[in-house]
Amino acid sequence: MRWWRIRKRDADLERELESDLELEEEEQRERGLSAEEARYAAQRAFGNKTLIKEQTREAWGWAGAERLLQDILFTLRSARRTPLLTFVVVLALCVGMGLNVGVFTILNSLFLSSPTNKDPSSFVQIFPRYEGWFADASQVSTFNTEDFNAVRAQAQSLSDVAAWERVYPTFDDLHRNSSSLLVTCNYFQTFGIDRVVMGRFFIPNECAVGTEARVVVLSEQFWKRLYASDPHIIGKAIHINRQPFVVVGIAADNSANSVPARMWIPYTLQPLFNHGNSAFQDPNLPWLSVAARLRQGYTRADAKAEAETILRQRDRFYLEKKIFTLNRKTAIVLTNGSFIENPQAHAMAAGLMALIMGPLLLVLLLACTNVTTLFLSRSIVRRGEIAVRLALGAGRARLTRMLAVESFLTALVAGLLSICLAVRIPPLLIASLNQDGQLSPAPHPDWRVFGFLAALVVTSSVVSALLPVRESFRFDLVTALKGREGSVTSRTGATGVLIVVQLAMTFVLLAAAVLFARMPSTIEGIDPGFEMRNLMSVPLEISLPPYTATSARGFYRSLETRISGLPGVQSLAYASIAPFDSTRQEEIRSGSQSKGHGHAASIDDVSPNFFSTFAIPLLHGRSFLHSDMPASGSASVAVVSRAFARTFWGDSDPVGKVVVTPDERRLVVVGVVADTRSERYGIVDGPRVYTLRNPQSLQGEIFVRFNGDPAPIAAGIEEALKSLDPAQVDPPYTIWSLLEENATAVKTLAKIVLFMAAIAVILAVTGVYAVLSFAINRRTREFGIQVMLGATRESIFRSVMKKGLQQIAIGLLCGLILAVPAAWGFAHLASKSPLPVHVFDFSMYGISALILLIVSVCAMTLPGLRATRVDPIQALRSE
Repeated sequence: MRWWRIRKRDADLERELESDLELEEEEQRERGLSAEEARYAAQRAFGNKTLIKEQTREAWGWAGAERLLQDILFTLRSARRTPLLTFVVVLALCVGMGLNVGVFTILNSLFLSSPTNKDPSSFVQIFPRYEGWFADASQVSTFNTEDFNAVRAQAQSLSDVAAWERVYPTFDDLHRNSSSLLVTCNYFQTFGIDRVVMGRFFIPNECAVGTEARVVVLSEQFWKRLYASDPHIIGKAIHINRQPFVVVGIAADNSANSVPARMWIPYTLQPLFNHGNSAFQDPNLPWLSVAARLRQGYTRADAKAEAETILRQRDRFYLEKKIFTLNRKTAIVLTNGSFIENPQAHAMAAGLMALIMGPLLLVLLLACTNVTTLFLSRSIVRRGEIAVRLALGAGRARLTRMLAVESFLTALVAGLLSICLAVRIPPLLIASLNQDGQLSPAPHPDWRVFGFLAALVVTSSVVSALLPVRESFRFDLVTALKGREGSVTSRTGATGVLIVVQLAMTFVLLAAAVLFARMPSTIEGIDPGFEMRNLMSVPLEISLPPYTATSARGFYRSLETRISGLPGVQSLAYASIAPFDSTRQEEIRSGSQSKGHGHAASIDDVSPNFFSTFAIPLLHGRSFLHSDMPASGSASVAVVSRAFARTFWGDSDPVGKVVVTPDERRLVVVGVVADTRSERYGIVDGPRVYTLRNPQSLQGEIFVRFNGDPAPIAAGIEEALKSLDPAQVDPPYTIWSLLEENATAVKTLAKIVLFMAAIAVILAVTGVYAVLSFAINRRTREFGIQVMLGATRESIFRSVMKKGLQQIAIGLLCGLILAVPAAWGFAHLASKSPLPVHVFDFSMYGISALILLIVSVCAMTLPGLRATRVDPIQALRSE
């Protein structure tokens, strides 16, 4: 009631002021002043009364709340007076914030969140940090079986210590590699996966070492996708790697933050997925990832100290028993289980988030720039209103707060509406990226997402309000009260800055879009330097045991005989490096160099007919001969690539030169072959030396050259493989099909980037159009004067377009300055991938600049033509 009395008193006071103001204006006009001058004098006379009213409100103690309410009501009245402008502003911010929040929801689930929804504060994942064990042990983040058992048995601060290993078994009837986990029986309890759609989880005796129970739990999505939600799936046998497994349960997808696998199998069945090789008896084999729960009353620091004590006792035990040849030292890292806290993946996760969120934030900034333009145009129109309020005694701080509240409420409404997009976007993105059903169902927003949204709302309101608020007070008070804008009022560089900023940000997104749009065609159109369409790879896994050296060689001979007998097969060869696979660089020395002074090169162990099978041209010397391999021992000859020859000997003839391998073999170079492009798409491979494969070797991949349709060849090879060894589950494939699969994956990513770039271009075009329209409307009197002074409409159009083209050029230059470092950062992230990223590919920047130039000129043309149709009489009437 007290507030209502204040409002009623203020309303009476305002009516009294308006009545007195009219009387004062009449008195001033009787003194000979014009209507405008009389109103200005009356406003100055009654300014003190407004101050008295403000002081009265302060005395009541309700001024702050009342002002906020007035600002809110002012915002609502402004929105009602300009519904179209308000709708466009909210829509632009909603799209910008919705895209950011939707994608951040996915990234939050994948990278930032703990994998469990059930009491995540007690969940810990344990990563070992090894020193002094074996080469590259510092890059390993898994435990061997004995260390895991020691932590599980001795740690008092931890409960439900669980372990798992990721494997990719194949369904024999579908030939699909499925991401699966070998887990301990308490895995589900540890990760908070506590609900099944039907059936049950594993029971303890199914995870006992030596058990014969072959059971599997499927994820809900996998069950729906591959088994059409079969209600009778429980108890049925499915075949994994041609082995029968009984389905005992279906885990609900929404029972955890994310579903990490399509199916779960007891970890004691690990030998079935490693050709019979058991990891349980090998202390030199770290293979288990480990997670646990903190017991009540213990902290992560307590658990870390205790786990390190246990593992250092294991280090001393191994040293005393001489189980390891080196003195292993183990430290521990405890995390909340999120991907970004994984010590091996932290840099990559942070880089990926920056790479993905960077363009999205640019889209939001573009939306804010458009909103700034609209608010700026409205603030110029309101200058008369602002002048009246200032004349009535309102302070600049009070008016600034009023305009800021208007901007904040607009951004808040857009933020609330963007929640709908944040809910809708993740399923759409997951569906576009989840063609094979490998990904988890779409995640839902959590507190991080809403915190991120709140930050976007505040940022958007601040960015979109700063310039309009500043421009609202840049006027001459007397001129504004007269309803005219003189030169002092109208001139500002804000419009040019807005155009430059919009074009610069759009250029960066366009460059990224051109880069990704060209990648699929780059992949499919490369010339690797060897045959692809008629070259088939036959991946093999030969392990001892279950094979013996004799049985393995017999398998190779039988397989070679069967493949060679297939219709259409021309030849087959072995190689240790598969095309478009990562290669290891080793030090190769010339005959006169000592260790540490050689050059890095890759070593490919190949059979004699490798070059003819791959159709790699011989440039100089000769290729391998079967006679180069002695009956016992290893060959003493080598063939090198042209890049290798230039690196080691420049333009000298390499034939007859000696190279030394890391195992101290001295090989005589007998030939030089052409370079290939099989490590990174379209980029010449580094130095490579080809050594002759020993026929007794049990390593390498078979490559088959054939004629005709690849389908019957692949079917014949697969049938031969299965008949000789049913455990060989990887199907043969052509090198061309591998490229097509990679190109398809990149196309999906390119579509997403192109979508963001399209939104950016639309925002940029509308922004440029709005800014120029706004600027031309403010220059109407100027154009009228130019016409009266004899300027032609063509000259006015040229002046408008010239000014716009200058701003476009500056915007493109600023965009290039931003795009080059962004491309360099992406190239650095992709340096270990086969995707080529050329930072200084000027065609990419040229295409982006051309597209942006065309659409910007189109956006400028209509305002420019409108400037030529200015009526000088109408434009100068107010003067």
